[in-house]
Amino acid sequence: MLRTALVSDRRYLKHFAGRRHPERPARVAVMNEMAEQLGRARILALSPREASVEELELCHDPAYVAEVERSASMPRYDFDPDTHASPDSYQTARLAAGGVLTAVEAVMDGAADNAFAIVRPPGHHALAARAMGFCLFNNVAIAARYLIRRRGLKRVLVVDWDVHHGNGTQDIFYDSAEVLYFSTHQFPFYPGSGRLDEVGAGGGAGYTVNAPMPAKFGDNEYLRVFDDVLAPVVRQYRPEFILISAGFDAHFRDPLGGMRVTEAGFSALARRVKRLAAECCGGRMAAALEGGYDLKALADSGRSVIEELGREAGEPLARVGDGARVIPIIERSHYFLARYWKF
Repeated sequence: MLRTALVSDRRYLKHFAGRRHPERPARVAVMNEMAEQLGRARILALSPREASVEELELCHDPAYVAEVERSASMPRYDFDPDTHASPDSYQTARLAAGGVLTAVEAVMDGAADNAFAIVRPPGHHALAARAMGFCLFNNVAIAARYLIRRRGLKRVLVVDWDVHHGNGTQDIFYDSAEVLYFSTHQFPFYPGSGRLDEVGAGGGAGYTVNAPMPAKFGDNEYLRVFDDVLAPVVRQYRPEFILISAGFDAHFRDPLGGMRVTEAGFSALARRVKRLAAECCGGRMAAALEGGYDLKALADSGRSVIEELGREAGEPLARVGDGARVIPIIERSHYFLARYWKF
């Protein structure tokens, strides 16, 4: 069995985006309740630290970080029609970024084989100078750049299976080969980015890999994309660490998405990433919570992934069906990526 670090804290309940806002404190509450029911023998429970301002500025403009800090002095601050802050949001967002750093540090320092960070607010829509899509700071992007700038790594993989495209993460690393960004997402859908032909630019050409899929695709289609697009690219890229933007809003119960992924599907995706981590980087990987707005689906899917992280990496990668509906998307992906990777 593998040892998984689990980062959680009741302080994540303090961020409040609005009474009827889908990104609500109950999301972390149900995840924390689920985590308390897990078998603890192979779980390393960790409290998060706050990210420093300097760590936030690894990905965010100083003026933007200062804007988020100023929001703490106001009863409510609206960054855009979807993204709001309360007086506690700045500190909570620093804690979210720091929670992912805590998870990464546990793996890098050998305290755990892998990690999962139960954090909020989520991060993958946050741009360098703009809040967006419920996100204030880009937690996973900050962790990726921390690994490069502070830990000396040269290649980091970000796997994003949230139902929405992580436009912020893509934008931050679009011209860099230091981070390979891979995303499966519903398309067309918010935020409108993540087309197949968005493959990176300049020195980052080929290091952005998108798999946009129509609504109602589920386990079989996702798994086939992971097997036929992600796996061959990762085996050539050879990342030194893998980060997962683990949104669970592609679940069939989710009220904001239109996909059909199940708890078993998320577990199977995690198994594939874990296998790639074992092959490429000694198993070093960490997942961070992104979206997921049906509370039962969120807790059940989170449990399935955390339990999968604790299993050894050698178990079979069975697929339930052939996922044939996604083949045209895979073929188009290969077309746009063929100059960079072999398939």
